[in-house]
Amino acid sequence: MTTPENFLSKRQRYQPIALPQSFSDEQMVRDWTLSEADKEAVNEYRKSTRVFIAIQLCSVRLYGRFLNQVHDLSPHISNYLGQQLALPPSLAIEVPERKATYTEHRHNILKHLGFQKFDEAVQTKLETWLEQQAHLGLLPEDLFLQTEHYLLAQRVLLPGPSVLERFIIRICSTVHQHLFEVVSQQLSPELRQAIDQLLKVSEGEQRSYFHQLKTYPPAATISSLQSYLERYQTVTATGIDYFKGQMLTPAFLDYWFKLAKRYSATDLKRFADHKRYTLMACFLLETRKVLLDHLVKMHDQYLTDMCRKAKNSYEQKHRELRQRQKKAVDIVLEANHYLLDWPLEQPLLKAEFWQLVDEDEFRSALENLQAFKRLEETGYGDLLLARYPSLRKYFAQFIHLPFAAEHGNGDLIEAIGLVRQLDAGNLKKLPKTAPAAFVPQELRRALKNQTGALNRNAWEVGLALAIKDALRSGDLYLTQSKHHVSFWNFMLSETRWQQIRTSSFEELQQPPKHEVKTVLPQQFHEAIAQAKEQFPFDNFAEIVDGKLKLRRYDKVAVPDAVATLQKVIDSRLPSIRIEQLLMEVDQLTHFSRHFTPIQGESKPSHFYRTLMATLISQATNLGVVSMSASVKGTSINMLRRVLHYFIREETLTAANAELVNRHHELPLSAVHGSGTLSSSDAQRFGIRASSLLASYYPRYYGYYEKAIGIYTHVSDQYSVFSTKVISCSPREALYVLDGLLENNTILRIREHTTDTHGYTEIIFALCHLLGFYFMPRIRDLKDQQLYKVDRNHDYGVFTPLLTKTADLNIIEEQWEEMIRVATSLKQRTAPANVIVQRLTNSFPADRLSKAFTHLGRILKTQYILRYLTEPSLRQTVQRQLNKGEYRHKLPRRVFFADQGEFTTGDYEEIMNKASCLSLVSNAILYWNTIKINEIVESLRAQGELIEAETLSHISLLPFRHVVPNGTYFIDDL
Repeated sequence: MTTPENFLSKRQRYQPIALPQSFSDEQMVRDWTLSEADKEAVNEYRKSTRVFIAIQLCSVRLYGRFLNQVHDLSPHISNYLGQQLALPPSLAIEVPERKATYTEHRHNILKHLGFQKFDEAVQTKLETWLEQQAHLGLLPEDLFLQTEHYLLAQRVLLPGPSVLERFIIRICSTVHQHLFEVVSQQLSPELRQAIDQLLKVSEGEQRSYFHQLKTYPPAATISSLQSYLERYQTVTATGIDYFKGQMLTPAFLDYWFKLAKRYSATDLKRFADHKRYTLMACFLLETRKVLLDHLVKMHDQYLTDMCRKAKNSYEQKHRELRQRQKKAVDIVLEANHYLLDWPLEQPLLKAEFWQLVDEDEFRSALENLQAFKRLEETGYGDLLLARYPSLRKYFAQFIHLPFAAEHGNGDLIEAIGLVRQLDAGNLKKLPKTAPAAFVPQELRRALKNQTGALNRNAWEVGLALAIKDALRSGDLYLTQSKHHVSFWNFMLSETRWQQIRTSSFEELQQPPKHEVKTVLPQQFHEAIAQAKEQFPFDNFAEIVDGKLKLRRYDKVAVPDAVATLQKVIDSRLPSIRIEQLLMEVDQLTHFSRHFTPIQGESKPSHFYRTLMATLISQATNLGVVSMSASVKGTSINMLRRVLHYFIREETLTAANAELVNRHHELPLSAVHGSGTLSSSDAQRFGIRASSLLASYYPRYYGYYEKAIGIYTHVSDQYSVFSTKVISCSPREALYVLDGLLENNTILRIREHTTDTHGYTEIIFALCHLLGFYFMPRIRDLKDQQLYKVDRNHDYGVFTPLLTKTADLNIIEEQWEEMIRVATSLKQRTAPANVIVQRLTNSFPADRLSKAFTHLGRILKTQYILRYLTEPSLRQTVQRQLNKGEYRHKLPRRVFFADQGEFTTGDYEEIMNKASCLSLVSNAILYWNTIKINEIVESLRAQGELIEAETLSHISLLPFRHVVPNGTYFIDDL
């Protein structure tokens, strides 16, 4: 492994002490209570400095470091310390001015606490301990946290984060080289030989099989499914199952997998044997998981598309037959009228009947009616069955994947076993006792023949559909996959959970299990009481005949001066080419320093210009070929090299965080928000290439065109702090938590809003447990089902709306499991969208999912009643969502090439372009904010009165002055 030059985020490096922003009295007492010995030691100092000394004493004991910015500490804590010292209340904390005094105080505090400094003796001991931990395969980021805990336990004053960072990198560089050798020795000769074969370019081929294993799947078709099943079988045939890699942690294994993916077969062949074989072994272990995940998604997509086409054919035939059926009904009715009106005493002869009714027309009418009847009864099922031969072309292999099932789903495993036996010839036909409850209603008419024997075609199509649904819900899983394992494999292990169980409740600020049924009703009734108090004074909502009636949403009040000032700003912003803007922003923020190479690569000549050109090529969708023609002296190979070895997920994330952090520090940013509120939304883009990620989006792209979504989290300061490429088919709510939990900027998001697509009751519950206040804008608000917590309680004016009761019993029953899930999410044991999807798809069968849903119902009800009665909340939500929607115009402007459609289907390439687009968007935001501030200050210098309220309505994202196309770098650098 190549350890990076640095791995800490700016927040970790410059804000090593994370002071609590919100905390309970219990937490304050636990962390900031002075012992009698502490009080005696502190009282030896002058009264004016005693609070300062007490703060530093508690800080060293709690964090292992002295607190430099004491004024950032909550006044609640400082006054709690003063109260213990019998000092009068104070609004300020006196800090010693003389350096000698400050040094003496530090020395005395360390002596009192029994702490020692980080000297050479400590470093020697730490080095031995670190080597032991690094040999376990821990990454530097994990080692950093463990090192801080280790030093604190040894009562050592922690050095600066950058000092520990350099120390860890030095140790890891040596240890990881040794790990290459240790891991390599555990590989069998057969596995080594298989690896060599994967890296070899076969005769007549241009690329190695290793390259094929790295490619992202195209759209699910029979041929693509067969191809990826063959790749899975090839990986399994290498013998990788026999290499366990037990000395490597999942994080470390994932790191080496990603590292190996960055290299070509030629690159890997240049490495020493032990390094090449180790990287490839890790690559194969993880690739097996990834291939299984791809195959599950491909199976899901293929069947979804199959059902979609069958449904479309059914509806088309239904429309055709419905027209003929109407005429047929008229013909048959007319014939029946003749029969009914025929005299009873007069015999009816066939010849006479056909004189009254056209025989051909009548028979045709009967055929049309019979065809319509068959279509209604079995038409959709018949269309599905017609696709069985195509399904079998891949399903015969797919069924042999290593499936396992959760308790209660034995029928599916039994059915899978029966198909395997039938394919192997061990069974001639399906037994009559074969499980069939999973077969959908549409196929039931075709399930059995006249003798009662099961129709294998109908039964197996039903099984394929059941497997799709069971994999979505987690009832069926693949133990060797990454995202389709048993649900609790995503969570903290039972051992780890028991270790941190008590502290997890405190960290999440949630009550213990036995208090849940007391705390939740109390909070609910307090929220209801507040809403009842405000309801008469807000005319947004009224209750008429027990039903909620709403008037139109409040229009956000905008001062008259805003329009004039916005026009002045727009007209005064100087026109600038996009490459010049990027370089000017980089001179101020140095975001380019985060684009470091992977192992073995050095910066090429003209690196800086090539880097900027490559970023623009991705953000504008030009690509490296077109960009090379637009930049003098820059070849395609130069751009490809920078794109491949320097621009990747971790470097883009770090560079983007740098821009967000630096923008947060600008004075004008604070006018628009404190950086604690955010929103998220998906922006759709067309895609021309075949990709497993793409999906149909008829609303905007018609029935035959596919699209993808770029899901971004935008702060109240307009900055994008998270970007994720998603499919348009699942609900956006799955991805709300990803951006909030993976936020690596200095923004401390506390409130989050989405539109209706981003909301579910489970998201309400998880946001609450994770410390985020969720406040979506919900469509059809008046039709939402509201819940109460007490069936017999009188909720006053809101009683007619609260027509159902949330189940507190199931919440209490599952409370510890819910806290375990929330803690696991916070510690990122698995992507949040995977966990949310599993919880969503398993409702209502799973009790844990039910518990989350019922908690979400309580929280949703509280929020909606607050939304109905607080104009300020409605306007906050509206303004933040407007910021996100307005920001969508900028990516459309920048991402201009190929009509703003993706021409690649590879996930990493799409993600690179999306991340570069966000990076450029944030660079434009940073540049705009500086220039707008200069314009405002110039106006103020001329005597113009521009208030902060007016400025808060001025957009920081005008974009018409930015020129994204043309010939780049006209001036030679």
